[in-house]
Amino acid sequence: MSAGPQNSIRGVERMFKNLHNEAKITFWLRTAGPLLIKGPDEPGLDPLLPDMCFVRAWQNGESVPYIPGSSLKGVLRSRAEQIVRSLAPDGMEIPDPFDKQQIHDLDRLLRNKLGCEAYYASDPLTQLFGQTYLAGRLRCSDAFPVPGKPLRMNVRNHVAINRITGASQGTALFNPEVVEEGTFEAEIGLTNFALWQLKLLGLLLQDLDEGYVFLGGGSTRGYGRVRVENVRIVLRDYRRVLPEEVLLGYHGHQEDQEKEDVVKVSGLRYSRNGFCWETTREGLAWLRDLDVDLVQELKKLHRLQSEMRQRLERVNQGG
Repeated sequence: MSAGPQNSIRGVERMFKNLHNEAKITFWLRTAGPLLIKGPDEPGLDPLLPDMCFVRAWQNGESVPYIPGSSLKGVLRSRAEQIVRSLAPDGMEIPDPFDKQQIHDLDRLLRNKLGCEAYYASDPLTQLFGQTYLAGRLRCSDAFPVPGKPLRMNVRNHVAINRITGASQGTALFNPEVVEEGTFEAEIGLTNFALWQLKLLGLLLQDLDEGYVFLGGGSTRGYGRVRVENVRIVLRDYRRVLPEEVLLGYHGHQEDQEKEDVVKVSGLRYSRNGFCWETTREGLAWLRDLDVDLVQELKKLHRLQSEMRQRLERVNQGG
């Protein structure tokens, strides 16, 4: 008898309450062109300030430009949606994040359900990035300038273009403040992750590095091109006994499920760090090349999603 969602409920409850594994990915975002992330402040009556000021925060007693974690997370989620929709099996429900009615209906269906029910009934993007009714597995920290690296700001001048005539819009000028040259240190964390989530994150960072994804505003003008460098992955596992050269993901407590979410990694060695096992890997290629078949993993998630939603429908109908 296969392990369906009914048998997996207790496991996912434990997945949300207990700590099983973690990943911390640190990397540099180096500008390969002008970068614009608009801050909330307006120039007001000060004629010396640009129309669009780069977002800033206080660090070590001074106001510095930075990349908000929410900006990075939004870009990654948008690209992840494109990839998942391309690879997902027919019939897999992936809600449109801009469809307020669809999100409202899901929120009403899943908000008061057990965490396990909301998790299995959700789509892969919600499982990873979260939604109003479910905490995600991924978090993005704010990225601040790397000490000692060049940081050069500039104000660029633009003229608005008439969408009909294609000519300049008279005196409609605007001057955004951009980072012309800079390197920012970013950090992404995963808690109780499945291996497909780690693999997908590697593909997302690769697309960002190769220029298929742009960060911030003004991408149609060539803004937002960044390179991903100096990638370092720290993996933690909280199991009591851990085999060598094996990377274990987590998505439930059933023994057969845990054995399914496993990949052999040559040369992978863990050492004891207090109450957990820990290992460190270097380079974006390591994440990107994990031996995980996203297509097959999405098929498994589709089956679990369908079974759980059918179960919830029966409960709602009093069956």
